[in-house]
Amino acid sequence: MNNMDSWSQLFSIDWNLLTAATRQWLTGGNPYGLISSEIGLPGAFAYPPTALTWLSLFVPLGAAGFYFWTALQLGGWWLLIRRQLRSQLVLLLWLPLVFHLLLGQTTLAVVLLLWAATLTKRRGFWWGVGIALALTKPQAALLPVLWLLWNDRHLSTRYMFWLGIVAGTVSLALPPTLKNPGIWIEWFQSLHDYRARTLQMFPWQGVGIPILLVAFILWFYQHRGRQANAGWQWWLSAAIFPQTALYSSVVLLPLLRPQKNYWTITGLGMASLLIGPATDITLPIILSGHILAAWFICGGPRAVNLEVTS
Repeated sequence: MNNMDSWSQLFSIDWNLLTAATRQWLTGGNPYGLISSEIGLPGAFAYPPTALTWLSLFVPLGAAGFYFWTALQLGGWWLLIRRQLRSQLVLLLWLPLVFHLLLGQTTLAVVLLLWAATLTKRRGFWWGVGIALALTKPQAALLPVLWLLWNDRHLSTRYMFWLGIVAGTVSLALPPTLKNPGIWIEWFQSLHDYRARTLQMFPWQGVGIPILLVAFILWFYQHRGRQANAGWQWWLSAAIFPQTALYSSVVLLPLLRPQKNYWTITGLGMASLLIGPATDITLPIILSGHILAAWFICGGPRAVNLEVTS
């Protein structure tokens, strides 16, 4: 099989899986079981039931849903970077983002919601609803959400923000719960099937440990004196949680400040080499290597504009 055939088989594969699982739920089936003979073993869909509510909005679009979803994510990204961070457009060559868009993954949308909420100065009820949407991918959202809650702990608007998170979560949870109260048990049971089906490892496992340590030291010293704005919630989200592929590194997007120097070019080059095959040995190297590459993409020792959040 040539490389073109390999890439074509990856095209929208994750999006098709998400919508297939959602269609199964809409027709009374179990999205956490065997979805189809083509998809194979159970455990292919591992999102919490709250994700089914918003995914169901895309099912009527059929195959066009993938293109609409991709345009929606790219449009949201442009709205965030169009004024002060257009240099991020070079990240259309960044392999984790390319891979993410090719697969039809959801991490970018979650990150954009959280990034926008982080940048805003007053987070009220509707920002809380947006956070509830982001929490449908908890491994990407947990640390940034905790950072927001801690950051707002003294603000008078915090109660409306909390109310929005609760109301949004309940609204997302009601349709699947009313349709099948046992779906939550099915989800928890399916997590074992997901781990059996998919290789999932921590960036700090095996050979990834020294790479991640170097990345930590370099990032720490790059931001010394400005640690409050170093974006550790994003960095740790990429470093702590187990992942299955390089697209998970998209959680680093709010940190990235590409520079006009060879360090950024080197970082993008490094990222282009950090791709499968994913094995017990190589996956931690791929995951930790992309965190290290982020330091280079930001300009390495010649980085400027170091503040990454507000």
